[in-house]
Amino acid sequence: MSSTAPRSSAASTPPKPARPDTAQQIVRLIGPGCLAGVRCSDWWRLLAANDFYVSPRFWGKAAHLTVSSLVTSPLSWLEGYLYRPVLDSTAVEPPLFVLGSWRSGTTFLHNLLSQDERFAAPDLYQTMYPRTFRLSRWWWEPMLRMGLPRKRFMDNVEQSFSEPAEDEMAIGILSRRSNMLAWTFPRNEARYERYLTFEGTTEREQAEFKNALKYFVRKVQQRAGRPLILKSPNHTARIRLLLETFPEAKFLHIRRHPYNVFRSFRHMARQVIPVWGLQKYNDDAIDEMIVRLYRKLNEAYFAQRDLIPAGRLHEIAYEDLAAAPRAKVEEIYEALNLPDFRQMKPALDAYLGEVGEYRKNRHADIPAETREILHREWGFCFDRWNYERDLTGIESSDASAPAE
Repeated sequence: MSSTAPRSSAASTPPKPARPDTAQQIVRLIGPGCLAGVRCSDWWRLLAANDFYVSPRFWGKAAHLTVSSLVTSPLSWLEGYLYRPVLDSTAVEPPLFVLGSWRSGTTFLHNLLSQDERFAAPDLYQTMYPRTFRLSRWWWEPMLRMGLPRKRFMDNVEQSFSEPAEDEMAIGILSRRSNMLAWTFPRNEARYERYLTFEGTTEREQAEFKNALKYFVRKVQQRAGRPLILKSPNHTARIRLLLETFPEAKFLHIRRHPYNVFRSFRHMARQVIPVWGLQKYNDDAIDEMIVRLYRKLNEAYFAQRDLIPAGRLHEIAYEDLAAAPRAKVEEIYEALNLPDFRQMKPALDAYLGEVGEYRKNRHADIPAETREILHREWGFCFDRWNYERDLTGIESSDASAPAE
């Protein structure tokens, strides 16, 4: 892939980010990254698999994770002992999976659907502490809340521990089978990237992923008492595994112009990798990584989408959702045969009134050389989704639009 990586260019340099707030600075230095609720045994296995190497700048994070894992381990055992009987008796209802590339509008779509009180979604605390959220939340969350950054690192979206969140973090903590660990241990990037599509992995690794996902869904559903809406861009490449785990699941896919995905993904990676990382990532490799992951994700999606039975997949465009969110959600309910849309419409209207206009980040323009690489590597997405290959597809950085 090195021959296809976009080269640095003055035109591609993003605007200088705003200075992070105090909470963000603290989290960058000593925060747990994407491994907050890891057990001591799993933390040790991850370190051993990566030769116990942590870059000196991240020693504070490693110390934090070591101490917290020693607390998590006995608490995890106790929570399992207390709640295993009720979990074993909980019948898992088929979830609705929101699919789509990173920065394609999955967060906005997930938030819209989560306004329906007949469904539930995992929240940030549950995804950070999947083994212990039943016993730890009442005393640990209030303390964590004091150090939680007001907005997400990658964009201007407000965050709290009760907001809907991606289940990918929970799966990584529970099973160690997540490609998000490639940003934590970039020296072993190729090993962890396999867990995006699970090509080249063993049956045991796939079983560990499926068992972790089913355990987490069962646990969150039992707590909420409602079927779940799950969102993880990574799942876009795992339809086969998802159907093996939840044969009756439904799927909703959102797409966005590849130019805008690239610009937003680049910004996200530059903001999030230092937060998740325990080893120094080569910033010059970020563009190449984005091109590679997006291509793998969508190649897998197009190869597997036909495995979904008729009537259980609906596909929309971010551009259409941003223009008419209410109408698009109603279309989704009808297409997937979800419960009566009219019952959730008041909550949806209230949410849309609250969020108002969202100011997107300012992203760098894409130079011609980089656009040519995207046309070559992502051309099948341009063609499949009928996106133009000229600058008319690029959204204004100053525009107000829904969250990405």
